[in-house]
Amino acid sequence: MMSKWRDFLDGVEPKRDLESLLETLEAELKELKARSLTEEARLSSIRDNLTEARLKVKKLKHENSVLKNKVSILEEDLDL
Repeated sequence: MMSKWRDFLDGVEPKRDLESLLETLEAELKELKARSLTEEARLSSIRDNLTEARLKVKKLKHENSVLKNKVSILEEDLDL
């Protein structure tokens, strides 16, 4: 655990991106079978959270792309 924190502080990129981690979680979640209504409700809540996380990842990727384009335009303006 401490090494992951150290890697984060040192700027080491994780080997897998957030989208692939969410896909893995979703696939593993599909393998689980609820044994009660309570478990089914919990699994449903987890699925909803995964869906929301996926939407937020898409939004962040779009915002990142827009910001990169703006930086590129600003850099071009500075070169003039």
